[in-house]
Amino acid sequence: MKKVVYNMVLVVSAVLAITSTNFGEQKNNALNKQVIENALREFPNSLKTGVPGIIESTIYNIVLVKKYFPNEDYNNVIKALSKVAQSDDDPSLKFKAHLALIYLTYGSDIELKPIRDTYDHEYIFKQISEQLEKKLLVATN
Repeated sequence: MKKVVYNMVLVVSAVLAITSTNFGEQKNNALNKQVIENALREFPNSLKTGVPGIIESTIYNIVLVKKYFPNEDYNNVIKALSKVAQSDDDPSLKFKAHLALIYLTYGSDIELKPIRDTYDHEYIFKQISEQLEKKLLVATN
């Protein structure tokens, strides 16, 4: 458990360092590629911790990684997110996992915009849900 938490903190720190300093700019060097590969490998483990704060932070970071690195392989992450969305006891985590799954699947149709306060994780989920709501209302009218 300590190793998972340590790895998650390391991955979250690296992902935030990459995304917060260069919002909207992708660096395609070997170091970033390795960090992203490590993050994608650790995300499923972090979603299994049972610790709500780690799970929520992981979901947030999955969405950020998808925004900046849309061409990576997210299959293992999608499987782990699906388990959270279907079986977690916390309705907030289930909802956020569903939103993240939608973003992973239809990310090209959803535009996430930066905000200055990177500690506000809710803004990403609000943007996804608002854009989905607009698309659904347009589709039904």
